[in-house]
Amino acid sequence: MRVLLVDMGSRHNWTGGQSRVVRMLYDGLRRRGMDTYYLGYETMYMGAGKKGIVLKRDKSLGLGARKSRMSEMRMVRMAYNLAFVSGLRRLGMEKEEILKKAKDIGPDVIISNAISDFPILKYLRKNGMRFKSMYIDHGSASTTARSYFSKEGIPLSMGTGMPSVTLDDKRRKFFAFFDMNIALNDRQYHEVGRCGGRVVIVPNGANVKARRDKAEEQVLRKKHGIGPDDFVVLYIGRLFDRQKNVSTLIKAFRETRNHNFKLLIVGDGPSAERYRELAAEDIRIIFAGTMSDRELNAAYNVSNLFVLPSFWEGFAITVLEAAAHSLPIIMSNGAYVSDLNDDKQNVLKFNERDYYELTELIEKVYSDRKLNMELSRASARISKKFTEKRMINRYVALLKKISAGNKG
Repeated sequence: MRVLLVDMGSRHNWTGGQSRVVRMLYDGLRRRGMDTYYLGYETMYMGAGKKGIVLKRDKSLGLGARKSRMSEMRMVRMAYNLAFVSGLRRLGMEKEEILKKAKDIGPDVIISNAISDFPILKYLRKNGMRFKSMYIDHGSASTTARSYFSKEGIPLSMGTGMPSVTLDDKRRKFFAFFDMNIALNDRQYHEVGRCGGRVVIVPNGANVKARRDKAEEQVLRKKHGIGPDDFVVLYIGRLFDRQKNVSTLIKAFRETRNHNFKLLIVGDGPSAERYRELAAEDIRIIFAGTMSDRELNAAYNVSNLFVLPSFWEGFAITVLEAAAHSLPIIMSNGAYVSDLNDDKQNVLKFNERDYYELTELIEKVYSDRKLNMELSRASARISKKFTEKRMINRYVALLKKISAGNKG
């Protein structure tokens, strides 16, 4: 079987959970004997050495532009999406060449990883390619877009090129295009099903070895002034407040009074400048930028608590990585997914708009040794449950199922 992984969303994301899912699928499916290819932009995880079609980023629409505040303006987002679907221009390769290379690959199944893949898939099909298709819903199509012209809704309503009257009409047409839709959690499953799409749940998994690299950890501590007795609160992810809500974490941390507390913020994005302004008066808050896998491992190992304050998530890979390092975890209600439930307390949850509540939880994890240990053990259970192997096995079974019979 030939599988093509498409991730046009990688144009704006050098790192991140979606890109890591693609890397895990690429490597995992190839290990299982599937002839797997990639169509997207180079990321920290995909690029040189990977088979497929690697596109070049246009500088004006690449990573630098995506970090600016202007990129979040509604009119800019509308113009970008309309320009993209109207002509598939400035892709880093002519669309005709992409078509030729895709035809040479001849995929039986195309797995889409972002809403922005849809115009490409539609173009390939319109120009004679026959394939089965699978869409991984990381959240934006099913659960976050609230109105046709909302910032969350624009990639779906205007970025697909499908005529529709309402956003729900657009959702129905979008999910109906795919032979299978992958929901990452129970909430998405019900939303896609409500729209009439064919859907199954496949939670993300991770294969993280929580190895100690004391030399790398020492470099990290020295670079950012983290002492051996400091209590380090860690956030890893895009600095993008409309989803990630790191402003609430910063406000909550500023309310803590312990001088040995440190907040380590790893990542970059359009809200970075705003976050630095918000944190300017607290020297305990550290902005570390993006990190390699080796540096991330050190960041997890020097930390004592992981916090994910997002307004929404599909199924955050960073939670699984933190769990693999046995870190206690605090998540917002919006980021939490019911799939994590078990018969014991596994993570602490808070109202994502109540930073006082988050402050109390941070201080409670620090002061309550018994709770700290319980949460660490819970993280170990989470890590064992949501593995990369289990995730890949599920995808393999689904790929075999939907590829049966004639392509089309």
